[in-house]
Amino acid sequence: MTLQLTPQQQNILDGNEGPARKLAMEILVKVGEGFGAQRLIPIQSVHLVLHAYKSAFDAGVEAAERIADMGGRFSVPTTIDPYGMDAEDWEGAKTPKEYAVMQKRLEAAVNRLGVIPVWTCTPYYGFNMPKFGENVAWSESSAVAFANTVLGARTNRQSAIVDICCGILGLAPEVGLHLAEERRGQVLVELHLNRPLQAWEYPALGFRLGQLLGNRIGVVAGMLGTPDTEELKALCAAAAASGSVALLHIAGITPEARTLEEAFGGNHPEETITFTKKDLLETREKMNTHKGKNVDIVALGCPHYTINEIITVQKLLNGRKISDNVALWIYANSAAIALAEKMGIREELEGLGITIRAETCMIISPIAEWGFKVMMTDSGKCVHYGPMECGTEMVFGSAEECVESAVCGHVWTKEA
Repeated sequence: MTLQLTPQQQNILDGNEGPARKLAMEILVKVGEGFGAQRLIPIQSVHLVLHAYKSAFDAGVEAAERIADMGGRFSVPTTIDPYGMDAEDWEGAKTPKEYAVMQKRLEAAVNRLGVIPVWTCTPYYGFNMPKFGENVAWSESSAVAFANTVLGARTNRQSAIVDICCGILGLAPEVGLHLAEERRGQVLVELHLNRPLQAWEYPALGFRLGQLLGNRIGVVAGMLGTPDTEELKALCAAAAASGSVALLHIAGITPEARTLEEAFGGNHPEETITFTKKDLLETREKMNTHKGKNVDIVALGCPHYTINEIITVQKLLNGRKISDNVALWIYANSAAIALAEKMGIREELEGLGITIRAETCMIISPIAEWGFKVMMTDSGKCVHYGPMECGTEMVFGSAEECVESAVCGHVWTKEA
């Protein structure tokens, strides 16, 4: 099926609005036709994933520079994923100089395009928060899942360069999750716990759901209590990493899933998955690829830690120092770090041995120079990517268990 363009869109394709917009339209037309879209629709915002040299490589940097040289400029608010290295102290983070040079080139290129330089995987915390029903074009997997699931916005999982094109034109192909009929639930997920989930159970549930669902849309029933945004962030991030989940309907929480009937939209569940406490404990055990007690680094902030989570670490530490045998790094965006500084929390945490890493994360910044072998985290997303991206064995635990492990110098679990 041929994509139907408006006269204005055809004018762009003909090159009458400059080479950058012409290139962007050529790419979106090819993508749209490849997925069977009938038209391009206006979008309210974009979130870029061409953000880190570790994943962009030379080709990505050069592509961003070329589009900027052609006069490309974003026409809708466009935010960007975490920086490819510690934005405050890349040298202290042992980032190779040649890597830093390329990261700065990438930064300069996207700044010329007009990006809003938030450098975070959680743009929905004040920088870029779409409303229910709005169409956006986001790339970051965890942010996409959060936007669709928690906010009720509509976006597919865009890819690098395509997201830049969407930002330049303010358009996206109308396919997939932009369409109401493609957002209907497919798999029923029943929680049999008779209580609200504990904090660590959200990423564990997401981790297992990603494996079971793939890219299918699950409908979660039986989630009791009122999960906060940090818990939903952890759930969505893990599901998007271990699988390709871009939308979960959580009955009573997702805006378009006030009831199970509304979530399925007339569909009959093609499968029913049940979760008990035993299932979550077994998932947690499988998330631990390291079975020993030793740990080299405790890494928190994937997705980025909020000020609420930083405060939680402060309370858990309660003035105790980190063991000399373990590094504890917290990754956060500049806004959360600024708040921690104003509140005096950053100075306190750093005095206790914690390192704050600005605008980056353990997954997309180079940390091989540190020689870490075992990493502990409270993130299901980090558990999934850690072995490949960090070269470490992984230990998963709650924030409390992570902090206690950093204090005592070995893996600590609440059951112990």
